[in-house]
Amino acid sequence: MKACKKNVNPPSAQDLLRELQHIVDRPIRIMVVCGTHNRAIMRYDLRGKLPINLELVAGPGCSVCVMPAGHVDVFVKIGMQPDVITVTCDDLLQVPGTRDSLASIRAKGARVEVISAPQESLEIAKNNPDKIVVYPAVGFEATAPSIAETILDAARQGIENFCVIPSIRLLPPTLDSLLCDPDWNVDGLLCSDHINSLSDTEAYTHLARKYHLSCCIAGFELEDILSGLINMVKQIKKGVSQLDNLSTVLYSREEYSKAKEMVAEVFFTIDTIWRGLGIIEESGFVIRDELSLYDATKRFNIRLSDEETQCQCFCGMIMAGRGLPPDCPDFAKGCTIKHPIGPCMLSSEGICASYFKYTMEEAKAVD
Repeated sequence: MKACKKNVNPPSAQDLLRELQHIVDRPIRIMVVCGTHNRAIMRYDLRGKLPINLELVAGPGCSVCVMPAGHVDVFVKIGMQPDVITVTCDDLLQVPGTRDSLASIRAKGARVEVISAPQESLEIAKNNPDKIVVYPAVGFEATAPSIAETILDAARQGIENFCVIPSIRLLPPTLDSLLCDPDWNVDGLLCSDHINSLSDTEAYTHLARKYHLSCCIAGFELEDILSGLINMVKQIKKGVSQLDNLSTVLYSREEYSKAKEMVAEVFFTIDTIWRGLGIIEESGFVIRDELSLYDATKRFNIRLSDEETQCQCFCGMIMAGRGLPPDCPDFAKGCTIKHPIGPCMLSSEGICASYFKYTMEEAKAVD
C-alpha cells in the first residue's frame, strides 16, 4: 500500500513533556500495544521523563514474541527439505523452535535467504524453477495485505513453486481477551501507525467503547508518542472512550478497500495459539481452500502445532501488561540478548530486548 504524509509541524518534545506534566493529575496506566513503540520509548528513555503518575506497560505487540515454538518447528521441518528455499525476514532467523532455528539449519546446509518484502519471493521462485520457495508469514494483521497480494500475484502469473506458511495473528481479539479480566486495570491503548494499513480502526473503536478506554494511533517519533499520550490523558480526564488517529501516514479510501478485499479473498480467521497467552478465538489467519496450492502446510501435509510451550521466564506476564522486564528474576541474569531464554528477549521488537539494549548495554558503555 502507498501512503502519503500529512504536512504538520508538531510542538517540540520539551513543550509536549511540559504539557503532560501539567495535565496528569491522577494515576493513569497506558498499554503500549506495539513492539516498535516500546523500542522507541526505551530509545528515548521516555519512562524516566514522564509524570510519576503516568505508567506505561507493554502489550502483546511483537509478532515474533507471541509465535509458538511449534510454528518455528514447522518452518524448520519444511526448510530442511532438499527441494526447498526458505525466504524470511532477518528478525525470524534466530528464533528457536523446540530444537532448531532457521539460522541453525542454514548453518547445516539448508537454503535460507533473507528478504525485506514478501514480493521478493516471487522473483526468487522464477529464478529457481526446480525449487519450492517457502515464505513463513509471521506478523500481525498489518502484514496481511502484502502477503495476500503476493499470493494473488503468484496465482495470476502462474507461479506454482511458491507457498506460504501462515502464522499471522490479529491483535484486536487478543486485546479483547485480555481486557475481559476485571483485574487488568488499563486506562488506554497506545496504538501504532500499522493499524492504518488494514483499516481495522473499527475494532479499536469497539474496544474503546466496550471497555471505556482511551485509544490513540500515533507514529514512532518522540513527538508522535508524546502527542498520543497527551491525547489519551485528555480523553481520560473528560471521561471519553474513543479512538483518535494522530498518525502522519494516510491511505486513500481506494487503498483501504483494495487491502481489505485482498485479505478477504485469501484468508479467513481461526482460533490460534499465542505464546505465553494461550489459544485465542478468531485471532489467526489461514489461507482459503481455493488457494491451497500456496499453503505450505497443505502442500507438505504438515500441521502447525497448538501446544503451549512452557517457558521459565515471565514473558507471558509481561506481554499481558502485568509487569515489565525488570520484574522477571531472569532478566539480565540468566536471560540476555546473547543468551535469551524467552521470546521477549529473542526479537529486536521484544520488550525485554529493548530494555536490555537501552538500559543494560548502553549503561555499561557509558561506564
